[in-house]
Amino acid sequence: MESSLIATFIAGIGQVGFPIMITLYLFTRFEKKLDQLSANIGTLIEVIKAVIKDESR
Repeated sequence: MESSLIATFIAGIGQVGFPIMITLYLFTRFEKKLDQLSANIGTLIEVIKAVIKDESR
């Protein structure tokens, strides 16, 4: 981590508390992974629909 990011994180802990800062950190860290997971679920739904459509023929 950059020193300015660490300083901001420590200042945030002093202002809102440790659990809230950890939660915010995790939300921002995993946001990209959640977006990718949502896209993959959308793709999976389309594949399942296509398979069901092919089987119904």
